[in-house]
Amino acid sequence: MTYTVLLCDDEPSVGRDWVETVRAVAPADLYDVLDAPKTEDVHDAIKEIFARQKAPRGRTRASCLFDGVDILVMDYDLLHIDEANARHTGESLARLVRIFSNVEVVVVVNQFRDAQFDLSLLGHTASDADFNIDGALLGNKGLWTDPPWEGFRPWHWQTLYRAVDTQRARQAWVRKYWDKPIVEALDMREEDNFTQLSDTAFGFIASDLKDWRQLRQRTFEKFVQRVANGGRTQQVPESDPVAAYRFASARIGKWLERLVLGPQDALVDLPHLIQRFPFLLGDDVADPDAWNAAVHDIEGAKNRLPVGCWFEPADFLSKPAVWSRRLINQANFCAQRDSFDFASVPSLVFLEDTSTFVPIDEATAFRAGHHNFFDRRFAMCLPDVTYAPQHRLAFVE
Repeated sequence: MTYTVLLCDDEPSVGRDWVETVRAVAPADLYDVLDAPKTEDVHDAIKEIFARQKAPRGRTRASCLFDGVDILVMDYDLLHIDEANARHTGESLARLVRIFSNVEVVVVVNQFRDAQFDLSLLGHTASDADFNIDGALLGNKGLWTDPPWEGFRPWHWQTLYRAVDTQRARQAWVRKYWDKPIVEALDMREEDNFTQLSDTAFGFIASDLKDWRQLRQRTFEKFVQRVANGGRTQQVPESDPVAAYRFASARIGKWLERLVLGPQDALVDLPHLIQRFPFLLGDDVADPDAWNAAVHDIEGAKNRLPVGCWFEPADFLSKPAVWSRRLINQANFCAQRDSFDFASVPSLVFLEDTSTFVPIDEATAFRAGHHNFFDRRFAMCLPDVTYAPQHRLAFVE
């Protein structure tokens, strides 16, 4: 199957350049990159989105440019002034499009111009877009294609066509567990150190609650009703459950990716697991190529690790991960760790900006912003990429 891509900018020449750029790197057998739409067509589509927002239940929807699009790329400066003279950017439109169309993945371009790579690794969790990237990166093959990758390719990215599949899987899961507690549906247990969520992570889904016991009762439905709609003018209509599923799955997915998996504490993904426990590579531990191959060898990892430690539902995450407490509580795993000679391990570290392992003397250390034991990370710091905030490079001994 192919995934439909629509790129929107209110400068027609820029839109056409984006289309040419993406078509040059996005495989034609995977992506149907549509021609750049006319400015008036984009504005008409936005007007229809606003009409849907204000429409009474049962109104027949007019056709819309965004409907049927799998991946929507919008410029942050794609401005629209509504009937009340309120100014809407690509960011606020991302929320509206999520709710009032069937777009699966929303990419907002050029909203955060200070860095192409965020050294805090926190992600822009307040943004309703699935991805926030610099426009100069639209031609990066790693955004559109599976590995192997070369050069700049942040580990936190997900290949866009796979992001569509992930979003669809999340929606199905949210629909199934709509009135169930979020932590129960995602099999999060107290033993997983989940009770030690950061203030930011806790507040994202339960800013109105005060402790773990209350958080355990927060359902997907209540998340939308009490949190997602709290104080927001672009609310999810109660009369449209499908819109609520889309919204909840996208926001909870982003929370899980950036604020739960991101710290690499309760949840740990493959490269960070290998870096901590290199004996998982077996006889190949001395081979740097084996380290990089293992990053993408999901089946191999599943054969080496206990079944009960993996995050389920796996489709809710963009990459496989294990619950660290469940893993280190496995007797066989502990025996392997205790008997392993760590002095035999080559000095390799994982680069967050290129998704590869390299010798430590080729890497630059920085401190991420999760404020935990695993904040010391590494990057290549490529000369043609901007990194910020720069002070995070000074925090590492």
